Amino acid sequence: MKLKCLACGQKFMYAEISTIIAKDVATSEFHICPYCGTKDIDEYQEPQAEIISVKSVPLEEVDSYLGQGYVVHELYAKSATLVKREVM
Repeated sequence: MKLKCLACGQKFMYAEISTIIAKDVATSEFHICPYCGTKDIDEYQEPQAEIISVKSVPLEEVDSYLGQGYVVHELYAKSATLVKREVM
């Protein structure tokens, strides 16, 4: 999970934790942006390119498809599932 600061636009993996300790009151903890210190943060997902082709091929043929822009999605005993995504 990635986070994004809605104030400064920075993306990060871990938010900073800010703690407020008040006398005779419960302690408060909240997450803030490690860059600008604002509490205005939200989850962020990287956009992924669309899949344009999926192939299941014997293991002997995998190398030739890797040169064509495919990546290995899953490997099995005698075959592999390859995926090709559009270029972003």
